[in-house]
Amino acid sequence: VYTPTVGQACQEYSEIFTKPRGLYVTIKDKGYVDRLIANWPEDNIKAIVFTDGERILGLGDLGVNGMGIPCGKLQLYSACAGINPNHCLPVQIDVGTNNENLLNDEFYQGLRQKRVRGKQFEELIEEFMSAAVKRWGRNLLLQFEDFGNSTA
Repeated sequence: VYTPTVGQACQEYSEIFTKPRGLYVTIKDKGYVDRLIANWPEDNIKAIVFTDGERILGLGDLGVNGMGIPCGKLQLYSACAGINPNHCLPVQIDVGTNNENLLNDEFYQGLRQKRVRGKQFEELIEEFMSAAVKRWGRNLLLQFEDFGNSTA
């Protein structure tokens, strides 16, 4: 039930979008991620699931449409492990997409650029993780989810 349902929701995320959920961190935020994290309203985050949307459930590069994955995983953590939903933070790392259909989709909400890789990508991930641990502590669960094989 989970994979086909969440997979379809991710494929259609830009079309069914009703309100923002979670935190979006883009490559253009590099150097300022600590400020984004500092502005998150919840002071007691216990679990973060984050993705760059490159390999969503075997469906390929869905860019920011992959936000359904962190949202879905954290709902499972709440339902099955009893983690307070207010203590969960879904995060989408937006470094672009190589999916031409999304780049040409008028409803696509992500950066309209080819995916950034290499040193810039790695520095953004490190900056995000460091800022999250600095804000919420070393006991914070940081789960990578559905990153591409070359960046996992």
